[in-house]
Amino acid sequence: MKDTSEFTRTLYDYVIIPALEEEGRNYIEEFKNAPSLFLDDSCKNYSSNARFRVFLLPKNQR
Repeated sequence: MKDTSEFTRTLYDYVIIPALEEEGRNYIEEFKNAPSLFLDDSCKNYSSNARFRVFLLPKNQR
């Protein structure tokens, strides 16, 4: 995210997730298990309607 501070980036991962709540929750849970396996477009595989949102995940909650 271009307008975020360096400090914020040290505290959070910015994750693009499906907009539908259940799909987003599933994506986040799998992301937490293996974040290095997820690319920016990985969220497309979890979305049934191609709508997305940005989610801030605290780095200490992985």
